[in-house]
Amino acid sequence: MNVKERIKERINDINDPRLLDELLKAVELEYEIEHIDELTEMEKKAIDEGISDAESGKLHSNSEASQLVKKWLKK
Repeated sequence: MNVKERIKERINDINDPRLLDELLKAVELEYEIEHIDELTEMEKKAIDEGISDAESGKLHSNSEASQLVKKWLKK
């Protein structure tokens, strides 16, 4: 019996909902950490557009960007 099977067997024997909840949280956290570097196609496209803008000189200082955001939020 491999480790995964042993873990599944032990979990199947647990009846404490709080312990099961904590185990689920730990497993979900590990899954999120493993997949944190995966980007959606939309995120990749946005990054590529940002790089292209920067390379073509379409940049704003931090204060200019803040002013643009303030104007946008007032709309």
